[in-house]
Amino acid sequence: MAAKDAGSCIPHRLLSWLFRRGFAGFLLASMACLFLPSAAETRDSSTEGRKILVVYQSDPTLPAALELTEGLKASLEGIQVGFETYSEYLDLLRFSQPENLARKAADMAAKYAGISLDVVIVVGPGALKFMMEHRGEIAPGVPLVVGAIRDQTVRDWKPPADTMGVVSHFDVKGTVDLARRLQPEARRIVVMTGSSEFDRSWGAAARRDLAGLPGEIEVKYLSDLTIDSFVEEARQLSPSDILLILSVIQDAQGTRFIPREVIRQIANASAAPSYGVYSTLLGFGIVGGHMETFQSVGADLGKLAVEAIDGNISPGKLIASSSRPVVDWRQMRRWGFDEGRLPANALIEHYQPSVLEQYRLELLAVLTVVFLQSATIAALVVQYRRRRRIAGELALERLELAHLSRVHQLGELSGAFAHELNQPLTSILANAEAGQRLLQSKPADVAEIGEIFKDIASDDRRAASIIGQLRRLMVKGDAKLEPINLNEAISATLALANSELVARQTTVSFDPCGGELKVCGSFEQLQQLVLNLVLNAADAMSTLPVAERKVEIQTRKRDDGECEMSISDRGPGIPPELKTKIFQPFVSTKDKGLGLGLAISRSIAIAHGGSLVFDDGRSKGARAVLTLPAP
Repeated sequence: MAAKDAGSCIPHRLLSWLFRRGFAGFLLASMACLFLPSAAETRDSSTEGRKILVVYQSDPTLPAALELTEGLKASLEGIQVGFETYSEYLDLLRFSQPENLARKAADMAAKYAGISLDVVIVVGPGALKFMMEHRGEIAPGVPLVVGAIRDQTVRDWKPPADTMGVVSHFDVKGTVDLARRLQPEARRIVVMTGSSEFDRSWGAAARRDLAGLPGEIEVKYLSDLTIDSFVEEARQLSPSDILLILSVIQDAQGTRFIPREVIRQIANASAAPSYGVYSTLLGFGIVGGHMETFQSVGADLGKLAVEAIDGNISPGKLIASSSRPVVDWRQMRRWGFDEGRLPANALIEHYQPSVLEQYRLELLAVLTVVFLQSATIAALVVQYRRRRRIAGELALERLELAHLSRVHQLGELSGAFAHELNQPLTSILANAEAGQRLLQSKPADVAEIGEIFKDIASDDRRAASIIGQLRRLMVKGDAKLEPINLNEAISATLALANSELVARQTTVSFDPCGGELKVCGSFEQLQQLVLNLVLNAADAMSTLPVAERKVEIQTRKRDDGECEMSISDRGPGIPPELKTKIFQPFVSTKDKGLGLGLAISRSIAIAHGGSLVFDDGRSKGARAVLTLPAP
């Protein structure tokens, strides 16, 4: 789990403030530690290492002692010439009898008689008292650095000139102030202490520190109870109360306990939020308190030890250990406290960042990618719609242009169409006049009159067919693709253009494949394509002798299933400079040509899913090849 400062916007790990859960409440100085690892291997081989004796008041198993050791070791590693440490622990909680202490002093005096110590670090008031009584035996004249002592101890002790120390201040008043910030509606504070001498000293300190609270705040002190009674009293509290648990080493029945386990029982059963003054209680049910870290105490001890080793001893120098508000994030969540009420310098321990905080950069990157992808998709959709709109407009313009091209072609062929229509109309008129004369003869020749009517009907159907084809070519609108016979479309187109081809003295031969040649297309558009190609071929041969003006049209079914139509002429062919752009708009080989016929013809072929190309392999003339898929 992480820790973070309350005034910080971004959670981060504060490795130096990661507390191992435990208790050292029965005096910070009641700590002992494992043997400090020797740093002799790091010293300069040419210089003798400094020798440091560390005397602990209690055993080394307390978590607080481990933290203090880490800070002490980190500071001592700053000694450039290396150091050797010797550790002694008095275990005063179990072996505080005078005879035991006398034996311990004698053993230590014998052990260190031949060792030139540079400094002695004393941890805890009991260890301080021991060293002051036996200093002359164990380390005469060696500077002392004292730590894990309270300000009350300092008031009762006058430090010698060669002694420096770190004074710990367990801030009851600061802890209550923190609790009141988190619980502004609280009107009662309940203080719990045990029955040991140390517990009672805490009760007296609390009464002294809390004497100046406002009159509307009630302070209730609970002491000399059994553990079960402490738990039951905690259950009876109101959620608006503040429970301050200072020290419960021994209960009213004389039973001794591991303090942090007692704290866990009481805090977990309590109906009100619990607070304490020891950082090692975090994680055992308390919300927090105004605390110092044991690691920082160890670091301060190490700094003073380095000063003493370097000879920079300030007689009676005492420095205060640093402290700050510290809270357990999980308990903050449990009681629904607002993080905004914390002081700006508060440390939030066991912090569990939200997904947004924990993966802020990752989520920002994902959101950026999603945003960019969304923007890209939106741009593609807009572009796609724009292309569709432009494609629709182009298709509409192409149809309009194709229609105008057909109208232009029909204008050019108007004389031929008039001639084509004039023939059946003249025949109809002649037959009608002949029929009138036969009807006036006596007797009337009924059989001959019948043949005349047949001729009139035939000529009328022929005229109607020509007019129908003209209307199909003149029609304007979307092309409807449907199965048609390509051979039929070619034949109808040639019939329509017959008079124009006769006027241009051009012969057309059509060699269709056997049977129908089915394609999926627009009859009128394919007629326009064929008409464009046939008239272009006729124009290409306008300078040739009449006998050589011949257009050849062939259709076939290819092996790949597609349908093919080819139109060949005997003209000069396509100029080399126009071969690559012959199908581009406004490119023409004719002096007065618009250059739209071939462009429109290719667009019609592409719209039908086919292709239109010119065969480059011919030595004379041009050959246009139309390929269309079968339906």
